[in-house]
Amino acid sequence: MRYNKINMKLIVDSVSSNQYPDKLTIGDLLRQMDVEPVAWLIISVNDEFYRRDRFDEVYLNDGDRVDLIYVRGGG
Repeated sequence: MRYNKINMKLIVDSVSSNQYPDKLTIGDLLRQMDVEPVAWLIISVNDEFYRRDRFDEVYLNDGDRVDLIYVRGGG
């Protein structure tokens, strides 16, 4: 996959960075971060939640706030 420019700013888990390429999906971001999309991982983008079956469909925009949430049951 080719990217035109690397200047998109994202806030990932409360850390701001402008080192992300344009036209980046949630799945692309996770691969760049070496994060495995396990079954119990949910991603929040600007307080909207996405399951892993949508990670390669949802594109991120400049200024988005992305949170990685690991949901596990217990008792």
